[in-house]
Amino acid sequence: MPATSSSGTSQTGGHAAADFARRVDTAGGDVTAAVHQWLVETGRIRPDAHILHLEVWTWRPR
Repeated sequence: MPATSSSGTSQTGGHAAADFARRVDTAGGDVTAAVHQWLVETGRIRPDAHILHLEVWTWRPR
């Protein structure tokens, strides 16, 4: 979930993708909860903040 690009190939998804997948798994599949936890951990939001809308975009080469 880092704002910077990650290293890795399209097959592996890179380090950031693997970290994100682990976080979502830890949150029981709740993507919003995983993002919220990461934002709290990195000091980007307060723990009592609510995420009202989350849009996730992905890209895969054809």
